[in-house]
Amino acid sequence: MDIVGISEQEQAAIFRVVAAILHIGNIDFAKGKEIDSFVVKDEKSRFHLKMTAELLMCDAQNLEDALIKRVMVTPEEVITRMLDPVNAIVIQDGLAKTVYFRLFDWLVDKINVSIGQDPNLKSLIGVLDIYGFESFKCNSFEQFYINFTNEKLQQHFNQHVFKMEQEEYTKEEINWSYIEFVDNQDLLDLIEKVFCLLPDAILHIHS
Repeated sequence: MDIVGISEQEQAAIFRVVAAILHIGNIDFAKGKEIDSFVVKDEKSRFHLKMTAELLMCDAQNLEDALIKRVMVTPEEVITRMLDPVNAIVIQDGLAKTVYFRLFDWLVDKINVSIGQDPNLKSLIGVLDIYGFESFKCNSFEQFYINFTNEKLQQHFNQHVFKMEQEEYTKEEINWSYIEFVDNQDLLDLIEKVFCLLPDAILHIHS
């Protein structure tokens, strides 16, 4: 992060947000007094709730209310109800995912700005994106898999139409004009190795 220009203050904020996400996941709920309601389970969970609030710089009581209560505004009154078990867990997971996505998007933007655009750049890492019936403003990780698959298909095409054919022409000493094309095999091999490491990395995080 130092190399890409993220300041010490920003790094501290990043670690604070990541720690808050981990604490959110450690908040357990128990059945409340009302029917189909949840409350913060015990002092251990309340500690994680308090730490989450401190790290995110928000009020602990407001955070607790957001996790276990639903507020409905009608023309006549404001109704507050305890969430049922299913929705309480959905809210908890949704908060953790939203905070993580916002942090990830911020990091990507920060790194992109830091790297900038070099007009004299000689090396490029690219993944083929074939325009189809879907057009997303922000691609997901699943979309990256789709684009990677498209790149593999393009490489298969290059292998058979350009590489093998031109090697055959050379072997048979046929006079032809060489066709230039981008060979991304090294990049594909690199990404595949990263994919192989992901399950172990995810398992390590959850353990």
